[in-house]
This record gives sequence, C-alpha cells and structure tokens, in this order.
Amino acid sequence: MSDKEKIILPPKYYLDYFKYLLEFITSGSSHLLSHDDESFIALFDSLSEDAQCLMVRMMNRKGEYFRLEKFSYVEIENIPAAAEELVEAELISLDPPNDFLLFNLFTKAELHQLYPGRDFQKKYKDHIILELAEENASEDYDALRSKYTIMHLLIQEQIEYLKLLFFGHAHGMMTEFVIRDIGNVKLENMDGVEFTPWFDTLDEAKSVFELYKWDRTIKHAIPALLPEEIAELCGSVNWSIYLNHPKSRKIGDKFMLRLGEYFEKSGFYEDALTYYSLARKHPARERRIRIHEKLGETEYAKEIAEVAFESPFNASEKIFAKDFLQKKSKRNYRSTTARINESPEITITEPRGHRVENHALSYYEELGYNGVHAENYLWRGMFGLVFWEELFGTDQATFHNPLQRMPSDLHTEAFYINRKTHLESKIKQFRGKKQLISFIEETYLLKQGINNPMVGWHESLIPTLSACIQHLPLKGIKAVLLEIAKNVKDNSTGFPDLFIWHENDYQFFEIKSPNDHLSAQQLFWLDFFQEQKIKSDILRIKYD
Repeated sequence: MSDKEKIILPPKYYLDYFKYLLEFITSGSSHLLSHDDESFIALFDSLSEDAQCLMVRMMNRKGEYFRLEKFSYVEIENIPAAAEELVEAELISLDPPNDFLLFNLFTKAELHQLYPGRDFQKKYKDHIILELAEENASEDYDALRSKYTIMHLLIQEQIEYLKLLFFGHAHGMMTEFVIRDIGNVKLENMDGVEFTPWFDTLDEAKSVFELYKWDRTIKHAIPALLPEEIAELCGSVNWSIYLNHPKSRKIGDKFMLRLGEYFEKSGFYEDALTYYSLARKHPARERRIRIHEKLGETEYAKEIAEVAFESPFNASEKIFAKDFLQKKSKRNYRSTTARINESPEITITEPRGHRVENHALSYYEELGYNGVHAENYLWRGMFGLVFWEELFGTDQATFHNPLQRMPSDLHTEAFYINRKTHLESKIKQFRGKKQLISFIEETYLLKQGINNPMVGWHESLIPTLSACIQHLPLKGIKAVLLEIAKNVKDNSTGFPDLFIWHENDYQFFEIKSPNDHLSAQQLFWLDFFQEQKIKSDILRIKYD
C-alpha cells in the first residue's frame, strides 16, 4: 500500500473501539470498577448490535441530548427500534427534562417555526436561547417534545468514568483510536509492554473523577452565581479527601489554583488564600505572598518567600522569591534589568516581515558563522533521542494504554526519581563526543517519524545536534540533559534563541530587542550554562 493510499476503517469501527476499551478495563483495571460499573458493562454486552452502535454514536457526540431524526447511519439497520431497546434498558429516555440545553438542538429557523408568536428574526441564536431559558415556560418545552423525539443519554457520567480509567484524564476522545489507525500519528511499538492501571485504588480513581466533576461544575456556576455563592458552594466540600492521592493531587493542584485566582480577582482574599494554600504548584505561593503583602501582612509574606526561595517549585518561583526578598532588603541580588543592560549589543536594520532572530542570524552569518534558531528544539531533541529507552522502554516507562504518546510521569518529579539510576548510567556510557553523536544518529534512523513529545523530526536536527556536541564541553552537555530530566515540564523550555558556530568557536544567545524582558526560565538556563562552562549570553538588539 502506498503512503498516500487512504485507509478505510470498517463501518462499525467505533463499536469495535468501545468494546476494546471495555475489555481492556475489565481485564486490567477490574479493581477500579464499582458494582454499578460492572452492571453497566454486562448490560451493554447484552444489547443488540444496533442498540450498542446507537449508544456509542451518542456517546461520541457532544452533550447528553440528541434529536432522533438527525441520526442517520447506514450501518444501523433500525435506529428507532434500537432507541426503544435503549429506553427499555434505561440507558436513554425519550422524555427529557425541562432543560434550556434542549434549545441548542435546533437552528434559529427551527426555533422560529416552533414559536411563531415570538420575535426571533433579528436576534442571534444565543440571545434567543437565553430568552427562552429565562422564561422557563413549561409550554415551550412541551412544544419541543410534542413535535420532535429527543433522546436523553442517562449514563453519560458512567461512560465518562470508564473513559477516565482508560485514558487517565477526563478529556480522552475515542478519536484517538482513529488517529492511530489511519496513520496520522506513528506511535512507538508497545508490543511486550505490560500496561498498568492509571490508578492504584478505587478511592483514588473516584477522587480524580470527582475533582474533574467539581471543576466542570464550578466553571458552569461562575457565570450564573455571585462570588459569595461560589464561596459557599466550595466551602461545603472537604477538598483534602480528594487531594489525598498522588494522581488526584496533580488535577487538584490545577483546580485549586483556578479557584484561588477566581476568588482573588473577586476580592475574596481569605478564600483565595485558602485555595492557594491547598495547591502545591507555582504560582500558588507567589499569589499568597502578593495577597499577604496587600493585606499588610508583610512579615508573613517574607516567611513564605524564604521557603519558596530555598525550595522552589520551579525557576519562575525562585526568581520571584529572590526579587521579592531583595525589595524587602532581606538579600542583595543583581537585578535582571542590570544583567540585560550589561550584555553585548549589535545594531541591525529594524525587521519588517521577519523575526528579529533571523536578522541576528544574518548578522553573524556575514561574520562567517553558521547558525540556527535552535531555542528548545535543539535540547529537547537531544534529550528525546539520548533517553529514548528511558522514555519508552518497558523497564522504565509508565504506560497505561496503547494510545499513550508519552510516559504518564514525564511532567512530574517522579520521572527523574524513578529513573535516576538509569538516566545517570546512560549518560556515563558516553565517554567521547563521537560516541554520543553516533548513538544519536543511530536512534534517529531507527525511530524516525515515531511520535516522541521531545523530538521534532526535521532534516536539520542531526546536523545541528552534531555541531552542538562537537563544540560544547561533553560534561556540560551531560549536565544539561540530566537537569532537564529533573523537571521536564519546566526545564525543557527557556533555552537561548540562537546557536551560532564556526570551526573554532560557538555561542548561545538569548535575543532581547528593545523593551523585551528576560523570563525566569531563560535566566535559569543562562546561569546554568555559565556554571557548566557553556558559552551563552544575552544579545541586545539595537535598530539603526
């Protein structure tokens, strides 16, 4: 089959995928299934194929309400009969409640026909739906139900939980199967991998699920309720119950940050402090410091800043804490502004239609240098190729289903902790630069095109990596790779913009045009490069 030949999936591919999902969960994550989950799976298995197909078709669509007459699938022989079977099984209802979301199923023209006495012609559909929702007249809903058959999917939450067990998060889409099978994404071969469940216990899985549900509930509630009502709603929950597990902690941190941000913007500072205190993620402590200072509690803000400086979540937090303590005369540090002003400067024609980095490259090319706008591409690519086995190998990687594109712990501190011995051992095996270049080239040829979140497959990657390795100190390269591994999420970004070199020299430059600033992560890597004797600096751009 040629590369351009279109792959045609079987007519009931979506049913095959869902059955696979259920079988996968039943065989590998049965300890995460409640009695209700097991009963649902058994009930689904007892349905006719037509009814199964109709249910999965609804499941794969957005929302929980559907118009029966809008369903037309040639592979389902009798859609009305399949719907009746699902009604008998109590999986759907043909008598939906009075919910304003029902109006979304209809076009503006259809709503005008349903309610001819209303003046809808000069209004947007959203305004029409809002007007109908505010009136909440039972006769409006009766008109819908009398003229149209609306299916209400009753087991949406249960399906979402089962998908959580397979995908590990609440955003998993069944289209991931399609993307894989039609060849849009080439995944690493998972043959021989022993997939482990995403969650250790039913309690942990349910905690994650409840946090996702609460997140969605609050998002929908914020436009409709006052801040004090949101505060009362959130205050009724014992969040520590849900945050008591490793997997729920990750989701919970993001949610707590969003709640803290909402209450801070609303002026509810005590509530904001409560939720920021529950989060173990930047910028939770930064926001607490700012709020305490605003409330006149400067000494308490200093105490938090000291902790953040000594044990930062990431480089951004460390820089913020450093700057805050400097302003409060606790420590004396050189400012980032001073550092930029002390950096070298070149003069170029003001760029029009091209990025300033490209003009800087042209400047150095005229001086005889080779150069690339490397930024994160270079170091992420080197990391992904050097540590391919540590990312995907069966001994180290954490994979829970065959659709995963990266190990589940890649963006957590567990990635480095769990692989520390393997990562250091891999780095030590490269005793010379030629050996490292050969290893990278071999991995590139063997794995080319396979999805790796760290590698951007491009013909320039190997030549750029070769030039980098040839010019940089090997010890420094190894240190950078290990430093990325310690915090992949943050430390795989912020690298200098340009890498330039010629036969006997090289330099990394972070480009700063007038009025540009230096981010914490950029400063982190500039400092780290200098510690490792890797030539790097800020390059100020002046326009002629």
